[in-house]
Amino acid sequence: MTRASGFIFLGLRLIFVVFCVVTSICCVLAFIPFTYQQIFEAQVVPWTVTFVRFHPWMYWIAFVSAAWTLAEDYRPGTRALVVGYLAAGAIAGAVLVAFPLLATIKNEPADLVWAAVWLMPLWWLAAIDIFGPGRRLTWSSAQTGEDWRLFWTAVIAGTASAVVYGVIHEVRFGAASGPAPAAPMPIGVGLWSWVLHVLAFLAVFAAFACIRAIASLTRRPALAEFVLAATSGAALLTVVNQSLVFSAVSLVGREGLATAALCAVTLVLASSGQALRLARASEPVRSGIALAMRPLDIGFEAPVLLRLALLCGWGALAYWLAVATSVMDWNYLIQTLAVLLIWTLGFVWIYGVIGRGPDRGFAVLAVFVLPLLVIAGYRTLASTPDLLVPLGLAAPTRSAVLDRYANYNVSFRVLRSLTRVEPARASTLDMGQFYALLQRHTNIPRTVKIDVPDVSIAPGNAAPSRRHPHVFVIVIDSLRQDYLSPYNRSVSFTPAIARFATESTVFRNAFTHYGATGLSEPSIWTGSLVPHQQYPAPFGPMNTLQKLLLAQPYQAYVSVDSVLRSILAPWPGLIELDNNVATKDYDLCRSLGELTSKLQSRKPSDPQPVFAYTQPQNIHVSTITRDGASVPAGQSYAGFYPPCAARIQQLDSCFGTFLDSLKQLGLYDDSVVVLTSDHGDSLGEEGRWGHAYTIYPEIVRIPLIVHLPSWLRGLSVDPDEMTFSTDITPSLYYLLGQRPTLNHALFGRPLFTERREERAPYLRDHYVVASSYGPVYGVISDRGRALYIADATSYRDYVFDLTTGIAGTSLPVSDAAREAGVRRIRDIIAELTRFYRLPITP
Repeated sequence: MTRASGFIFLGLRLIFVVFCVVTSICCVLAFIPFTYQQIFEAQVVPWTVTFVRFHPWMYWIAFVSAAWTLAEDYRPGTRALVVGYLAAGAIAGAVLVAFPLLATIKNEPADLVWAAVWLMPLWWLAAIDIFGPGRRLTWSSAQTGEDWRLFWTAVIAGTASAVVYGVIHEVRFGAASGPAPAAPMPIGVGLWSWVLHVLAFLAVFAAFACIRAIASLTRRPALAEFVLAATSGAALLTVVNQSLVFSAVSLVGREGLATAALCAVTLVLASSGQALRLARASEPVRSGIALAMRPLDIGFEAPVLLRLALLCGWGALAYWLAVATSVMDWNYLIQTLAVLLIWTLGFVWIYGVIGRGPDRGFAVLAVFVLPLLVIAGYRTLASTPDLLVPLGLAAPTRSAVLDRYANYNVSFRVLRSLTRVEPARASTLDMGQFYALLQRHTNIPRTVKIDVPDVSIAPGNAAPSRRHPHVFVIVIDSLRQDYLSPYNRSVSFTPAIARFATESTVFRNAFTHYGATGLSEPSIWTGSLVPHQQYPAPFGPMNTLQKLLLAQPYQAYVSVDSVLRSILAPWPGLIELDNNVATKDYDLCRSLGELTSKLQSRKPSDPQPVFAYTQPQNIHVSTITRDGASVPAGQSYAGFYPPCAARIQQLDSCFGTFLDSLKQLGLYDDSVVVLTSDHGDSLGEEGRWGHAYTIYPEIVRIPLIVHLPSWLRGLSVDPDEMTFSTDITPSLYYLLGQRPTLNHALFGRPLFTERREERAPYLRDHYVVASSYGPVYGVISDRGRALYIADATSYRDYVFDLTTGIAGTSLPVSDAAREAGVRRIRDIIAELTRFYRLPITP
């Protein structure tokens, strides 16, 4: 196959491979409850909406592309496979048009079966490639000079990767002036990064050298190299899939391992089949390793200057991926996969530039001595901190400095996690067992039936209030404390909220129990911690806020987003705001405008008080990414993330207009108005972005500002006490005369009471927080001044001092902090298991 025809073949095959893999991934995401809710129901990822909508027709484009590559295989030996593939593919396409799979897919076990089914066409194509072009190849003896070539490929690729990602760091963060500028890094960090990169690539070289050594013992070494390289690649990709990809979406256990292995083997088979087809039948295959890398070597047979230009493009691709994947990510998952892709392409493309060299005596030195020297040197430096003092990495601060740089340089982050040398612990804790406990109690499958108890926050015989205030709860998704002037004097773009704060109580020590919408919003409605399942059915018995409103004479106006649609019981008389608007398109200005119009149309004599709830998505990271991270001309927001600050300024104006409308209608002084958020967001602090899978300080802190009616303003309140969004519902119970409210470790408390002493029994010295989507749990303690985090995805824990700004300060994890955090999280999980009768071992 010529170089030009090879490019055409790879392009056409790539279309079909990508289509099948993406379809399979969609089926896997549909199987996982929280990704099904976020992607298929909430539609927070825009491209998936288009992919699902046009999936049957895109199939035909992909199928025809693959069919075009089989023209020369209509011959004896593969004719039956080709005819069978074309017939089965055409039937599948017709069925898909009549019954579109992705448009009707549900969250059920069959989704994993469909995920496997969509990978089978790639197995079929691989079989055609193996039994067709693969059989026509001849395999020579092992090629000399390959050890020399592979060794220098590893050294140069490792060095190039360290340099490229170091330059990317300096360009993006070296002189950053945004919300969280990066401090200059010591020269020792760059040298440390280079050591780790070279070490990682030398490990790849050592693996290839072992493959060559084993293959040399066989009759056809080149063929053995090819088979062993493919087998090793499948094993490595299985580990990557399981440890990085599927664990990040909580697909673990046997199902996770089987899915990871099937995906890995499929990709390796597809790549191997394409490699066999790209080889020339007229020439013997001299290096099975070189052939295995052929599908990724787009510079194959190109002149050296063109290959060097390609390597420049490799650096540009690394920069583009670093920028494009940094904001809309999933706990560094997409960035990590991008780094692995860059590493792979760098190794393959540099391998194509380097020629073969001498082998005599080199293999023994390179395979055994040099890697051992590098490993020994690394462990010596890691365990002897005094040696690093001249490089700016003194023992007391070394770990913190390296961790901080790892947040900005994802390539270094991946290597640091793989090669971390953990200090000896005096603690007897079995952290592996603890992390397994967190995984068991996270993302509980819907197939696990939870017998939801009938929850009551207040006694049924309590005397209700004779005067019912109007209640307006506005939860701005992802809103942070430090982007509002009541919490940050540097903010000048929220004047309306500033005026509102002067008439209200600003809770300065407010937090969320959950680091993302999936469980944070339900916890607001239940007023409590909830089972880590999306969502127990029926949810109504534990939805205490809806129970309160149904028992009172309220007219409800609610933006029923994708979460509320799952947790609300049938609600007679409910007036739905934002009807026929996708959750991802909820806009505060439109929602409040619609609500104002409905309030204006009410009769003045209408005795029903109003309850309104909306959760706009204006500043959600997916909305900003989808709309473009733009800022109005002439506007600047020094010290803030401008796209977010600009949108908050617009929200502030709409919120102020709404408050003015309430005053004009004579409702404001008779209303409880709550302005809060379901969680915060990482906006570049220490290189962190988003909130999906983490509970860093800037994510668990939330604003909470509450305005009371004129006749309730004499109640006692302490705005500096630790407060949570789960306190909103118990507070409404108290304000409506439903008291005393339930005092339980899982439940919130009333924020306003007639006497200060009433609140004292509810206060606790620590509170547990968690990610909505992954096995990441934490403990906030010391009156909101300390945060311990246990991450059962990365198998690490952290401690933050929360007194030093929105993002806090990372501290070393002491044995005492670890033991206290683990004990407290265990206790809450045990209480969740008992209270909600979870059929899971605590």
